[in-house]
Amino acid sequence: MTRILACSDIHNNVNAVRQLRAREGNDYDALIVAGDMGSDAADEIFDILRTFDCPILYVFGNWDSRLRHDQNFGDRCHHLHLSPYPVGDLAIVGETIDGIDPEWEASIEVKTGDPASVAIARQEHVDRQRAKLSKIVAGQSPERTVVVSHYRLTKTQTFLPGAPLFLFGHIHRFEDIKYRGQRFVNVSAMDKKVMVTRKGLRRAGLGDHRFLNDGSYVVISHDARAGFAIEPRRFDPDFSDWERVEGIFISSAMEVE
Repeated sequence: MTRILACSDIHNNVNAVRQLRAREGNDYDALIVAGDMGSDAADEIFDILRTFDCPILYVFGNWDSRLRHDQNFGDRCHHLHLSPYPVGDLAIVGETIDGIDPEWEASIEVKTGDPASVAIARQEHVDRQRAKLSKIVAGQSPERTVVVSHYRLTKTQTFLPGAPLFLFGHIHRFEDIKYRGQRFVNVSAMDKKVMVTRKGLRRAGLGDHRFLNDGSYVVISHDARAGFAIEPRRFDPDFSDWERVEGIFISSAMEVE
């Protein structure tokens, strides 16, 4: 049995990573982050993640635009972008289209200054990357390959046939959908702030607002005979003393300890 811990959308929320570490032990074969660690706190986040006794596998998302593709976060941290990593009898590989990509940055097209030309060049670059990903998966025993991205991949039957499981984030809610023999799992958002005020307040001012983090992640189990089992897990904070506040978000609010 192979066990994998998977999460996404941390959004620089270091405390959410501490919560994950407090809840989960060292009984996993790998930890996967499907993007959006956050450019500002990536080093601190990886410092915590490395305390798990397993490889840390990741792709970048839109919150990671200032991180380099070849950035080194530690010996057990592996950027999955076009780079498969063995976990049990599985191969985990990914696609990153965010972050600072040396191949893209060095291209002549990106220096044209013409937005239309840059957009075309960007799409051509992504198409080349996906062709490489398709070739990699085809050579990895596709039926035992897990593909990780930040945005949900489409048309996978065309360029990634045979791959059974796709992990992604970005949408900030758990999903587990099967379509044409392939499974698509949104590993959800670690950072999901819910605004609250203490129960019983007759009138709440801005200083009375706090937030509880109702983030979530998934545990993936794989057995050669039974296939994949997906278990969503939530932080499930205690709201018993708090009233939810809908429709507003106060960035200066403090988290309830």
